[in-house]
Amino acid sequence: MLQDQRPASRSYHFGEAVDSGSSTFRREAVEDQAPGSGDANEVLKALPTVQFSSTQGRASRAELQDLRPENISISGGSISENLFVLDGVGVNSRLDVSNDNANHYIEGNAAASAQTVWVDANLIGEIIVRDSNVSAEYGQFSGGVVEMATRRPSSVFGVETHYGETSPALARFRMSDKVRDALNGAHPDEPDYMKRRYGVAVDLPLNDRVRTLWAYTRSEAEVTNYRGNNWVQYGDYGQKSLSQTLMVKGEADLKDDLLLTGQVTWSPYESEFSHPNGIDNWVFLNGGGLTGRVGLEGRRGEAEWTLDLTHAWSNNDRDSERPGTVNVSTAAGIDWCSGSSCSLGGPGILWQEQKDTTLKGRWTQPLGVGRLRAGFEIADISAEKGQPYSAAFRHVSSTAAQLRVEVGPQTVCLDPAEAAAGTCVTGAYALAQRNDATAFDTQVGLQSYSLWGEYDFDWAGFMVRAGLRYDYESFLENHNFAPRLSVSRDLPFAGMNLTGGLNRYFGRSFLGYALRENYPGNRIYRRTPTVANGQNVWANDWTLYSHSETARYSNADLDTPYTDEFTVALRGPIAWIGGEYRIKGIVRESRDQFASSESTSEVYDVETGGVSTRRVYTVTNDGERSYGGLSLEYVREFGRNHALSFSTNWSHTDATNISYFDISDETEFEGEYVYYQGEVVPKLRALADNQLLDFASPLIVNGVWSARWLDGRLRTNVNARWRDGFSRVDDTLVNITVNGVRYDVYDKVEYKASVDVNLSATFELVKTRYGAAALDLRVNNLFNSVLNQEYSTASQPYQLGRNLWVGLKYRY
Repeated sequence: MLQDQRPASRSYHFGEAVDSGSSTFRREAVEDQAPGSGDANEVLKALPTVQFSSTQGRASRAELQDLRPENISISGGSISENLFVLDGVGVNSRLDVSNDNANHYIEGNAAASAQTVWVDANLIGEIIVRDSNVSAEYGQFSGGVVEMATRRPSSVFGVETHYGETSPALARFRMSDKVRDALNGAHPDEPDYMKRRYGVAVDLPLNDRVRTLWAYTRSEAEVTNYRGNNWVQYGDYGQKSLSQTLMVKGEADLKDDLLLTGQVTWSPYESEFSHPNGIDNWVFLNGGGLTGRVGLEGRRGEAEWTLDLTHAWSNNDRDSERPGTVNVSTAAGIDWCSGSSCSLGGPGILWQEQKDTTLKGRWTQPLGVGRLRAGFEIADISAEKGQPYSAAFRHVSSTAAQLRVEVGPQTVCLDPAEAAAGTCVTGAYALAQRNDATAFDTQVGLQSYSLWGEYDFDWAGFMVRAGLRYDYESFLENHNFAPRLSVSRDLPFAGMNLTGGLNRYFGRSFLGYALRENYPGNRIYRRTPTVANGQNVWANDWTLYSHSETARYSNADLDTPYTDEFTVALRGPIAWIGGEYRIKGIVRESRDQFASSESTSEVYDVETGGVSTRRVYTVTNDGERSYGGLSLEYVREFGRNHALSFSTNWSHTDATNISYFDISDETEFEGEYVYYQGEVVPKLRALADNQLLDFASPLIVNGVWSARWLDGRLRTNVNARWRDGFSRVDDTLVNITVNGVRYDVYDKVEYKASVDVNLSATFELVKTRYGAAALDLRVNNLFNSVLNQEYSTASQPYQLGRNLWVGLKYRY
């Protein structure tokens, strides 16, 4: 029997010395290190400068259902400010992806992601991560650059297919000590769910010069949910999520020195939501989208060039089973729930999309004593958000005490449609107040222009990469020049190389503020019945009672957020034990970050007559972020059967605001006092130099061990990440009164360490001329650890302990 002759996969490869911030994951490493879920972002846990949320591992029903890729922070940057590139197409959201409330009538885009489009790890051919010292070719980011390339079509026919699943029968559940003590033995039922992942990819060459790849992948999740106490008779119900990818990719050799490439990737994401305290309130959420690219790669003499036209469309629409929410107090004739509050229907229809069309080119050629690289990028980006009039009906909210509902057998409803809507039922009740959110459709857009150039040359034994990038966006109308400089030198001992870099990175425009500027106001309508023959007769006619406008977000004269970086890297081989190391220090100061001002009042005319006031916010550049990190990496291959990598990173990250809509600390806490270490002090002083709480563990240690056994018939990968605990000044939730004034008590709060170890094992069952079949096992949290001791939600207290994905793979 023929065995797999590939060597054990090396976790990742260092970039060139002058490109000290780059790391490359090849296809076999992605395949071995990816989890059973197929999330390619999880592979990046091998890198010391990539941070993941400390909330990972929670087994709430919402998180078990979620199939989106994990958010990441790179070198202290915000999770929204990385540059993600998929097959040469930028897939970065410029919209607000922070709101996870599916029922919010106007911000309920709970399927949105910082990556507008993503694909299954099985389709990935290579991942390149740039955490520092980034070339001038890349711009509009303040975190890191993640380039994912799906695998290229093969020149020979081939088929790959996979299937995997997990469920509670393959999992154990843990609880933090804090929540276990709070529950005192009254543990709720463990979560019930089923997750599947499968797909097929076919390499189909048409002839010697044309190659194509056709692929389809699918991930499913269904989680059992439960209605609230008022709806027990309706029983439990399942909520589903679905992530798919359909990809067609082709290459054609037009000439020996001219390659035509193209592809279309359709990667929709769908998720369901139904609030447990109501019925007929299903919400259907969309995410993901479509990318397309056509490109040319050629040579002209010693020069090489590329030209690409790309398009990306992302969809974050929402639909409701019954648009319009009805909230009614207990009344006779209400048979769809029992108790003091009854809810019927959902938040309504909402559409939101983003489109990016880009033309970019690159030219590389020898010039003088070095190499010149230059390029351009022209992009048109647009976003649209709105809701149709038919779905603008938000809710009817009524209580008898407020005289907004009439209850009794004397009720008569003239419009039969109201019974179906739940707003008026003859002989039972009639609602007398309705809140509407006016229909709207707002569109914003910008054009982006970029030029960049870079020259690599040897100067007296120093390898120099000097670059400059120019960016202009019509939204902010700023001309931004970002210098990039990397200098590398081979040292005369132990094969060492020392690299230093000074770089500036500019961020990109955020369109969420512009969309919010055009949000509609709220209108309240009321009605009264006509009394006839002792009956209250209700017609379906409503009169405007009050009108209010939502908060405005005025666009100020803003600067483009930027980050200044200083980095030093030392690398080389280790003579006695083999392998190579990289030591890297990164210091970043990010300024002019987007934040929100405090609100002011603005007077406006109301439709019911007179004037009113509304809150007005101004977008500011008051946000700041600072990062300092020192990392050590080591990689080693032991012949063909074993490969080992180790990395660790110490860092400190602080930020004045997390979300674009947050007020910066300097503004929010000015003049606010707290009780800290025995005295009353300004809140800013207590929080000074505080470690950022999430995506910013101050010390992490990673290890990856890949191995092949039984002449390659068995392949294993063990990857582990240890996250150290730390102390942080925070609100203790205790209050104290000093000289008659009440203060929040702040003190150092300890956050505990955790370790997460994962194992993958692929065992070849059979291999013949008709292909090879293998059993695939992916064990997450191998040692059954509690990953988050601070998690203390009593209603859904569980975290995932050891859990297993079982699958099969076939290749021909």
